[in-house]
Amino acid sequence: MKTKPRLGRGIDALFTDSLQDDGTQVVDLSVDDVYPNPIQPRKFIDDDKIAELSESIKKNGLISPIIVRRINTKYEIIAGERRYHACKKAGIVKIPSIVKEISDEEAFKISLIENLQREDLNPMEEAEAYHTLKTQFNLTHQDIADSVIKDRSTITNALRLMTLPEEIKQALRDGRISTGHARAILMVDSVQGRLSLLQRIMSQGLNVRDVEKIASKTGPGITRNKTDQNLDRLSSMLSERFSTKVLCVWGKRKGKIIIDVSSKEDMKRIVEELSRYDSPL
Repeated sequence: MKTKPRLGRGIDALFTDSLQDDGTQVVDLSVDDVYPNPIQPRKFIDDDKIAELSESIKKNGLISPIIVRRINTKYEIIAGERRYHACKKAGIVKIPSIVKEISDEEAFKISLIENLQREDLNPMEEAEAYHTLKTQFNLTHQDIADSVIKDRSTITNALRLMTLPEEIKQALRDGRISTGHARAILMVDSVQGRLSLLQRIMSQGLNVRDVEKIASKTGPGITRNKTDQNLDRLSSMLSERFSTKVLCVWGKRKGKIIIDVSSKEDMKRIVEELSRYDSPL
């Protein structure tokens, strides 16, 4: 069986202060002095899995220490939030920890990579984490891709999910629709059209192929030369730049650049990026 590539190289590529064994001592910290990272990529924690891990810790102890950084008199978790919650549930009062001195950006990246390695993030949490790296830490799509050992197109496609209405994002978080459903919904231009399609998925149990067929009939209806690689390249470049679908088309004498906008807030963001000034919206 082919071994799935791990993401450890991504950590080494990101940090001069590697999390590999560097002789750092493990210290026992009071669980009352430790708290989760407020921008932790994973938003949902499975209580059943925490209970299972808790029982294992009761029997065998905590085999792998958590990684924290000191913030004033407390310690913020960088990696190991599930272990932290399981220790609390098991009644552990002292938790084995490794203390690191790292920046906000490094802490968030490590937390993201740890969750990706364990496949703990749902598709929406993953998209939101990439969005944080892009907007808060100014990483490009390629920077993010290199960090987590994924194709740049994977990052771009994930970030497009951020343009969906909140109701659809929540359905994806809850597992009521799949990533395939969400990407098909993105083919529809209007917010109302997207929400209407979500309701059809929920009420009729539509599969991804069904949704793609419906979405293609309600799309912008624009035809273009599929072999025009220059237009495809420009569309891809602009889509990455604005984290939304951008379509460059050319007719006989003139062309259009069509930017997919899901809300007034999204429009304001794009206008600000285009003009470098505050949008009047």
